[in-house]
Amino acid sequence: MSRIYKHRASLFVSTILVGLFFFTMPGTGSAFRNLKEGSPAIAFSLPDVDGKPFDFKPDGGKITMLSFLKLSQDRSVDQIKDLVALHNDLSAKGVEFIIVASYNDNVDEAKKLIADLGVKFPIVFDREQKVYSDYGLYILPTTGLIGKDGKFAFEHAGHGRDYKDVVGGKAKVLAGVMKEDEYKKLVTPVELPKKSKEEGEAEKELAFGRTLIKRGMVDKAGAAFAKAVAFDPKNVQARIAYGEALVASKQFDNAILQFEEARTLAPANREAQLGIGSVHLETGAIDNAIVEITAAALMNPKPEKAWFWLGVAYEKKADYKNAALYYRKAVEKFIKE
Repeated sequence: MSRIYKHRASLFVSTILVGLFFFTMPGTGSAFRNLKEGSPAIAFSLPDVDGKPFDFKPDGGKITMLSFLKLSQDRSVDQIKDLVALHNDLSAKGVEFIIVASYNDNVDEAKKLIADLGVKFPIVFDREQKVYSDYGLYILPTTGLIGKDGKFAFEHAGHGRDYKDVVGGKAKVLAGVMKEDEYKKLVTPVELPKKSKEEGEAEKELAFGRTLIKRGMVDKAGAAFAKAVAFDPKNVQARIAYGEALVASKQFDNAILQFEEARTLAPANREAQLGIGSVHLETGAIDNAIVEITAAALMNPKPEKAWFWLGVAYEKKADYKNAALYYRKAVEKFIKE
C-alpha cells in the first residue's frame, strides 16, 4: 500500500472516530448536568492568563455570565466576539463576565484573543477540569447565567447568530433593564408565511427521501426527491438532494441539471456548487472539478467537506502532495470543530 493510501486510511479512521463521538453524544437539552435553575452556583478559584488566582464567589451580588469555551474552536471565538459586545453594553449594569477555557487551551492563545478582540474580562484555565466536573459540563461552548442571589438562572449551549439576543437579553432581564415580555418578543421566531399545498408535499417527500438515505435505500430516495422537485421546482434543497441521488446512481447528465438549476435559484448555495464539482469528478473532468470544488470551499465558512473532495480530485490526478494537503486540512478542521 502506498504512503498516500496509508495516510488517507489513517485520516478516514480519525474522521470516523470523531464523527462517532459527536453523533453519539447525549441530547443537548441540558448543558450542565449538575446544576438546575435555582441551584446555588459553585464557587471556584482558577489561574488567569498571568498565573494569578481568580476567585469566583457566586454570592457577590452581581449577575455573572459564565462562559465555558475552547479557545481554538471557531464557534468559541465567535462567542467571545459577542461576549465583548455584551460586556461593553452590560458591564455598567452590574453584569460581570468570566471565560473558563478548556483544560488544553494555552495562555498564548488567550493573550492573542485578548489583544485581537479587546477582551476586558477574566479568562481563566481549568487545567484539572475540576470546575467542568463540578458543573457537569460536556458541551462547548456553553454559557450559564448566575443571578445576584448566587443561584443558577439560565443556560445556553452552543453558539449561533442569536446568541446576543438569547443570552444577552436574559442577562438584561436579570439586571432589570428589560422586561420579560420584551425578552420573549425578542427571541420568539418570526412566523413564516404559510406554505402552499405543493410546497408542503415537497417538504414531506424531501424528508421521506432523507430517511430512506439513512436506511441505505438510495434508489427509492431518488424517487422521493424527484417527486419533491415535481411538487415544488423552486425547492433548492430538493434539487440538491435529487442531484446527489442521481450522482450515486451514475445518472450524471440529469444530476448536473439539478445542481445547475439549484445554483440558478440560489447562486450562493455552496452545496449546489459542490454538487457540480462532484459530477465533474465522477465523469473524469478533474480540472473542472477542482475549479468548481475550490469555488465551493471559498464560499463556505465550514469548507472541510469541499477540502475532502479536493483531496479526492488531486489524488485522481496523481498529485499526491496536494491530495494529502487537502485530506489533512479537512480532518484537522473537522477535529477542531
